[in-house]
Amino acid sequence: MRHTTAFHTFGTRESLQIDAANWIETRLADALSRRGKASLICSGGSTPGPVYETLSDIDLDWPNVTVGLADERWVPADDEASNEKLVRDTLFRNKAAAASFIPMTTDADSPFGAETEVHQAYLPITSPVDVMVLGMGPDGHTLSWFADAKGLGAATDPGNLLHVAPIEAPKTKVTGDITQRMTLTLPVVARTRHILLIISGDKKRRVYERRDKAHPVTLMRKAAGDALTVFYCS
Repeated sequence: MRHTTAFHTFGTRESLQIDAANWIETRLADALSRRGKASLICSGGSTPGPVYETLSDIDLDWPNVTVGLADERWVPADDEASNEKLVRDTLFRNKAAAASFIPMTTDADSPFGAETEVHQAYLPITSPVDVMVLGMGPDGHTLSWFADAKGLGAATDPGNLLHVAPIEAPKTKVTGDITQRMTLTLPVVARTRHILLIISGDKKRRVYERRDKAHPVTLMRKAAGDALTVFYCS
């Protein structure tokens, strides 16, 4: 089946930020009106942060919205590298402070062996996800699906029954020193109702458009199908 991805180009990051927040709000509001609750999966990174800040001040039935993460570095929640910290600092303020949050880490020393516990915690909001916000690295990774990573096979296995998978990424300039992570799996992405991929910069756009089968973002695109929308700004 051929899928058509909606690709939107913005002249400024500010306009992307505002439209992305409204895009997310519209789809969360629809889920709330249909089912009385909604789930929002967030990614880390410098690009989504301003989007979450804008979203935090939008009127929504936030007490019935539960927020989780697409992936997380295996660090304490107050670590500067933590995606949880970024989301709490940017989204969980103003009106969105009333939402609920599910962490993606445990007290375990490693994500390997902690996947069953995190899977159980995430089941209520990933069956399926209403709205997922993703980013993409210059190496073509998305979520914590890094090429050649330990655990990538399980994370991108269409038959994986767990909703999360542990990852040990190869140490690169992109990963930095923190290589152990937890990530959502491909079947979760495939069932998500709405996915927004936010990319910025000409280099990332070229990586995205290459459709290199070795790039995890290609696997994500195939799994997401028509659920995927891309917002791009140079």
